[in-house]
Amino acid sequence: MGGNASLLLVLGFSLLFLIVSYNFGNLSVRAVDNLSNYYEETIAHNIAVSGANLALNELFNDNDWASGFSNIPFEDGTFNVTLSTSGYQKEITSVGTYSGINKTVSVKLQPSSFAKFGWYIQNMSSKVFISGDTVYGSFHSQSVLNIEGSPVFYGKVTTQQGFSPDPKFWEGLGYDPKFYGGFETGVDVPFPNNYSFLDQKNAALDGVNNFGGSSYFHDTDLWLKFNDDGSVTYRTGVGSDTSSYGPPATLPITTFAPTGICYLAKGNVYMSGVLNGQITVVSGESSGLGSGNVYVTDDITYSSAPMVYAGNNIYTPTSSTDMLGILATNNLIIANTTANQSNICIDASIFCAQGGVQAEDLLNIGNHGQIFLRGGVIAAKEEKVVKIENDGTFKGFKKHVIFDERFLLTIPPHFPVTDKYEIVSWHE
Repeated sequence: MGGNASLLLVLGFSLLFLIVSYNFGNLSVRAVDNLSNYYEETIAHNIAVSGANLALNELFNDNDWASGFSNIPFEDGTFNVTLSTSGYQKEITSVGTYSGINKTVSVKLQPSSFAKFGWYIQNMSSKVFISGDTVYGSFHSQSVLNIEGSPVFYGKVTTQQGFSPDPKFWEGLGYDPKFYGGFETGVDVPFPNNYSFLDQKNAALDGVNNFGGSSYFHDTDLWLKFNDDGSVTYRTGVGSDTSSYGPPATLPITTFAPTGICYLAKGNVYMSGVLNGQITVVSGESSGLGSGNVYVTDDITYSSAPMVYAGNNIYTPTSSTDMLGILATNNLIIANTTANQSNICIDASIFCAQGGVQAEDLLNIGNHGQIFLRGGVIAAKEEKVVKIENDGTFKGFKKHVIFDERFLLTIPPHFPVTDKYEIVSWHE
């Protein structure tokens, strides 16, 4: 019995070691296979990324490039790249192939929009940002940034030509501006010269001629009041006194401006109300400073707030889809009305092609509080909305600007864009 038991024990251990050795062998083979597959998948992925980057280089050099790449040999594999267009967006799809394995990279791009700025000024001239002025979002001056006192900037500040006065003099002057997002000088972000709003005009005419819209006007002034039920009431006439205007008409915004554009040629727009929907209002083709302006006669806000305050000077975007663009050949003017004598609220991204944002009759008004802007300003000039008196009091408005972060990815209809594309998503 003892001998047989010993023999069985030896045979058992031998069988056990044989099985274990076999399993170890299988594990080793599978490990090699896995390593090989990982290597091949990595190479295929890298080829796809390379194809996408080569396509991006072509597109950045030529906005009209659309030919793609077909079966291009690369790193012992191949890549194929296609380009599709949907509205303003373009999508690059790159497929890398190596050893029979395919990997895909998709990149979405859209034209870089000026709406991504909380405040952009081409020429500051002698205008200044003062104590009480606050800007959330990116700020850029294509000239200098004039500082007086302690304005506050929560986003990154960039300028092409630095600051006035030079920062080394701030402490001695008692100035203490806050740059919580940092600042950088020598940054060049060109502003379009002689922007004519031709694309916007054509879009409005398309809406009128082909979709039954009513949002193209010329050689008149236009009064607009947005209603929170998604409609707009409008009248035409001359000047700020609407008593001589024609009878008002009210239409759903989508009926009034089916392509999302309201365009006025050679006149001024007077606007206010609560916007429920999306639209861009244009005052174009001015023959001088007397036209091509947009007057804000009272608050103009969204029916659904675009952001909520989350504490610690942080604003969080909401799911609001309301969106307003205001485009003026000359100026956006805060009208000297009774409603505007105690603050004014504006929800919009504002673009002034030759002028800027200014307060009407500034020298003859009192302290009217603040401009609460949820959106942004892009302007050729920094115009005056405030005048500091010798005794430290002020006339007009100080600025409180909170950038609408939705404009980083989505912009009001037909809002001006640059001729350069930027990546908005990258999926692998």
